[in-house]
Amino acid sequence: MASADFWPLCTLLSLAVVQGKQHALPLPVPEIVRVYSDANDTRDFGVWKMNVEWRDNFPNDIKPEPVTYDVEIFHTEQMRLVHNETVEDPMGTHQWSWTSPLPLQCTSHSVRLRTRHQSQTSDWTPLYTLKGKDIDEFPESYVYPQDYVGWVGEGIVFCCIVRTERLGFSSPHFTIQISNRTYITEPVRHDDISSISGSDILCDHTGATYFIGYAPNDQDLTCETRDLNSVECHWIPGKTGKSYHFNVQYTVNGRKCSVDQCVLDDSTDKGVMNWTLTAKNKLGVKMISDVADPKHRVRLKAPTITSPVLVHARNATLEWQWSEMSKLNSFPMICQVEVNGHTVQETFNGSGLKSLVLTDLQPFTGYSARVRCGSYEHFYKWGDWSNLITFSTKEDIPEVVDVWMQVLNGHTYVVWKNLTANQSHGIITGYELLLGSATDMTKEHISKATNEHCHKVSAKRAEGDYFISISAKNSVGVSPPSKITIPNLQSDGGIIPNRISGLNGSFSMSWDPSPISSCGYVVDWFPAYNTEQCAVKWMKIPSGISDATLHSDFENGVKYTLSVYACTSGAPQLLQRREGYVKELAPSGRVRSLKAKQFGMNVELSWEDMIEEEKKGFLLGYIVSYKRPSDDQNEDVDKKDAFIQESLIVGPSVRMHMLSNIRPGYYTFSVKAFTSVGEGPGSDITLSVDQQGVSSTPWTRFCLQKVRSLW
Repeated sequence: MASADFWPLCTLLSLAVVQGKQHALPLPVPEIVRVYSDANDTRDFGVWKMNVEWRDNFPNDIKPEPVTYDVEIFHTEQMRLVHNETVEDPMGTHQWSWTSPLPLQCTSHSVRLRTRHQSQTSDWTPLYTLKGKDIDEFPESYVYPQDYVGWVGEGIVFCCIVRTERLGFSSPHFTIQISNRTYITEPVRHDDISSISGSDILCDHTGATYFIGYAPNDQDLTCETRDLNSVECHWIPGKTGKSYHFNVQYTVNGRKCSVDQCVLDDSTDKGVMNWTLTAKNKLGVKMISDVADPKHRVRLKAPTITSPVLVHARNATLEWQWSEMSKLNSFPMICQVEVNGHTVQETFNGSGLKSLVLTDLQPFTGYSARVRCGSYEHFYKWGDWSNLITFSTKEDIPEVVDVWMQVLNGHTYVVWKNLTANQSHGIITGYELLLGSATDMTKEHISKATNEHCHKVSAKRAEGDYFISISAKNSVGVSPPSKITIPNLQSDGGIIPNRISGLNGSFSMSWDPSPISSCGYVVDWFPAYNTEQCAVKWMKIPSGISDATLHSDFENGVKYTLSVYACTSGAPQLLQRREGYVKELAPSGRVRSLKAKQFGMNVELSWEDMIEEEKKGFLLGYIVSYKRPSDDQNEDVDKKDAFIQESLIVGPSVRMHMLSNIRPGYYTFSVKAFTSVGEGPGSDITLSVDQQGVSSTPWTRFCLQKVRSLW
């Protein structure tokens, strides 16, 4: 027994002694097997990654734990240390990679390693060099990197390897020398994306192009169904760059997609689903997701409207078709219609809806319409609008004609307005007039053409108690009659017109409510002079309103007569009459028949009123003036009295004015009318005032001058 237990103990003690001796020995130097760059730079655009492989030289595979490796990298020519690092090798692969801040082609790089166990290190391996392009084997000039694709704001360092025979190199960009032939830049940065052709940097008769942009930054992934058979995902693409180098590849749940949408042939009956968009370009990857039940995300495609099936005067039926009806036949939907560019407030709903009726349309009117639909149970968004169709409603009987009357120069005229397109409900073919009396059973029928809007009432029928009704005709029928009782020609009640002034191109009328009014009021207006028959215009005012502002084609300087009538069950009753100008002007005409007579040493001027149209406003009076020319030869006068002028303002109704104590002489007298705006042109007359008080005519004055010349 004692012998059997002894040998395992001896083995353990021997092993401990051996290990203790090994730990006391120097660590073996590792051996670099290979140093190489990535092999994917087939176009020599630039490579940054250096790979190092080595092996340990521990005897009998006895290796202490833990073991790490010190690595140092130098720019070979200047032996300048550019990187050092202690790396672990937990998997025992004996491989390590380093990414250089410069393309490895810019200059040769040398690497060495040593083993480290706790505080103990081995000797360094010999330097292992990865050759760059700055050696004699490559005498030409080069710039790296070529066709570099970088981020906005990224600092890019470029190197220039000058030709071997180049002496005295100088460049505004390449200012830092790292080997005999290699110069580098400070980091080059751009704050915005480059043009589609990129940016260039030049050196020693060569150069490089580089491109600046962004990694994908797409936003707002939204997935929905358009037809209940598939799912359509769309998103807002982010800004990347102008060059093809920044083209983005898209996938949704692993399926390739276009730039801004993706259609997935997925069932919409799976309930809540998850979709992930992956956007990838040379600068990075962006992933965004969306989660929803497709049946709660229904945005229907546009239906196709066929021609309206039934079109009437005031309604029309629209029908449409769906391109995918397999699941839409029983799908509860709500639809909306747009008519003439305005969305109708009423909505329509039903399963698999394919038609609707438009109501409250105008007869004989052109319309355009389109529809769109959405989910009734889980409304998400309105679908796309259908095609736009146009149609015209049929004709209907016209509306009631607006009729009025005018009393002018002892005659009565019945006038009516043209029906608007919305009132005529078709093409008006004429008017039917019916004249009658409450006491006379005989009636007179008169037809009028479409361009006639006035009828002169005979003197017999203008004596009162007679009425006239007017109806408009189109192809469908005759409008309801519009009736007016003809007033007596002397029904103005002796009302004297009051003045009225307009403001801003309009007249404002107001009146006291009348107890005899049973159907409102009528305000009419027309020019106060040279009125053409049937030129009256009017406005009907509802009951309860006793004021109106009249906007019409009023002309400045024209006097208008404005009247207010009470609408009664019989003839209209005049309540108020006013006359005025919407805007006064200065007179445009002269006083007429200006005469001058001498009475002793006084002169009487007389004239007739101006033509009414030439007054252009309310006359405030007249300006009377006279003067004596300096070449007057009737008698000697001082030079200071060569011109005598006096102006007098007299009232507007005056037609004669006496000038007193006029000294003998040859005078010109002038009379001008004026309004609140200014003076009109003057009427002139000449008169020779003599000492004996006898007025001389121009012929007498001519003879006297001839006699004096003979003397």
